[in-house]
Amino acid sequence: MAATRKKAAHFLLLGELAGSPPNEALIGALLDLGFDVDLYAPGGGAVKGLYDSRVTMFPVEYGKRWLLRNALSRRWREYQIFSGTSEDPLGVAGTLARLHRKPFFALADEIKSGSYYGDAPESWKRLCRWAMRGAAFNIVNDESRVQLQREYAGISPDSPVLVYPGCFRQPPAPTDRASLREKWGIPEGALTIGVSGGFNETSGADWLFKVFSRDPSIHLVIQALNMPPFTRMLLENTAGAGRLYLEPNRLSWQDAWASASACDIGLAIYTNPAPQFQHMGISSNRLCMYLAMGVPVIANRQPSFEFLEHFDCGRMVSSEQEFSAAIDKIRDRLPAMRANALTCAREYIRAPQRWLELREKLSQFTQGRAGR
Repeated sequence: MAATRKKAAHFLLLGELAGSPPNEALIGALLDLGFDVDLYAPGGGAVKGLYDSRVTMFPVEYGKRWLLRNALSRRWREYQIFSGTSEDPLGVAGTLARLHRKPFFALADEIKSGSYYGDAPESWKRLCRWAMRGAAFNIVNDESRVQLQREYAGISPDSPVLVYPGCFRQPPAPTDRASLREKWGIPEGALTIGVSGGFNETSGADWLFKVFSRDPSIHLVIQALNMPPFTRMLLENTAGAGRLYLEPNRLSWQDAWASASACDIGLAIYTNPAPQFQHMGISSNRLCMYLAMGVPVIANRQPSFEFLEHFDCGRMVSSEQEFSAAIDKIRDRLPAMRANALTCAREYIRAPQRWLELREKLSQFTQGRAGR
């Protein structure tokens, strides 16, 4: 008789996050351990091109009504392991695992505390934190977030918390710099600052545009997520718009990383006062992306970013004046700092080694339990 295939259920906040570095690492580790992986996200989604046929996407809703209607379905008995990401998915994944007596672990890539607490009902947030406390282990994406997560969810000191960064274990090959800059309308030798992901008043937009308006030698490439049409219109008509490229399409995770290599400086500013944004470090996808693609970074001043100056692959700033000075310092030493960025990715972020540690933890966790 053929052996029953092992199956894992992984719950996501959005289907498009299936390709993000932490989820890619987790899904890849489960596949490597012989699991088929069913992904659940609101509205479902497509994973064609991301993973092989052993990964399938299904729709789900995060709320008590959906959970009450579906919690006792026989389909959940097919799975040997449950997992979920922060924060709403954890309420469903943790509850299903507990009801069906299956092992469960949590990928806490967001910590919804302080001004980032969110609008979910308090009863649902309590359910999510209960799931984190009951997980066999939690995963966060920077060392500085281990204690933050313990305090937020009430995780006991002896419950393991692993670290996996916001970084691909195998970054994509860089896009051809000359052809991409030609598409962007940027001269080959022009200093280019890249902006990726969320772009607003807490991500350095004010410092950036004040310096950009004063220095005609600077070009910008903005690959922002969910930019409102009005904001796009203002940027397209701002002073110096001829030196600004606004990406019109939402890029895939892989394409965003590949194109980042054509920039000279990357932005990783987080001035939101919420605790998770003051403990960013290598949880920052954009920071990991730029460093892994050989691009030095300007980040806001916080302890979790001190490694940038230790490896001389970036600068920390806390004002417009420091921001402007950081651009000049990096410009003057660009070749050396590009090489240092790659060294930092290899020696500090260490995504390939951390993935092996994650895979080993999953192997130990599932061994002897997956068949139950």
